[in-house]
Amino acid sequence: GKGSGESLIMRAHRLVAQREAKAALAAAEKAGRQIREDEVLTVLRAWAFAKNPNRQNVLPDGQDWVWSDTLGLIRDRVGDIHITAASKTYPEVAHIMNKYLLDRLPAEVKEFKWTSLNVNCNYAAKLHRDGNNFGPSFIKAFGDFTGGQLSYWPEDDRKVDRLDAMKDKDAVQLDLKAGLAMFNGNSAHSV
Repeated sequence: GKGSGESLIMRAHRLVAQREAKAALAAAEKAGRQIREDEVLTVLRAWAFAKNPNRQNVLPDGQDWVWSDTLGLIRDRVGDIHITAASKTYPEVAHIMNKYLLDRLPAEVKEFKWTSLNVNCNYAAKLHRDGNNFGPSFIKAFGDFTGGQLSYWPEDDRKVDRLDAMKDKDAVQLDLKAGLAMFNGNSAHSV
């Protein structure tokens, strides 16, 4: 495929997602409205997620990979910043997700900026801390599922080395179906 590491079937699915995103963006612009959640979900359901073995910190026990893609900017192994192949090849997919988020940022954080979107599918991330975040993160879950709450330790000062020593009583539960949640991804969290 045209993007990095894509099979032909993956490319075909991603082209459908791109077409759906482009149509939804045009419809929203014409009507002067926000991007709807169902439109983002249609794009996500069409998208062919990559098998990602590189997210070792989130892999559920017994799994060697997760369905996960990064849209936007990414840092390579030598520290250079690049736009991801998926973002270049399917710009409206990245655009619809960014537009959805921009449309819903609370007034007190309207100036929030981000460089990357990590898009995950069908897995519950184990307890971890993000390693490359600069500043806060926003998170949102889409689709029909049970569970999926974000367990988050907002007072995690990283003094506890072993994540399994984190105390459940110190965690807060965030309902990711209900809307956007802002959190510090450098603090311990899991789904």
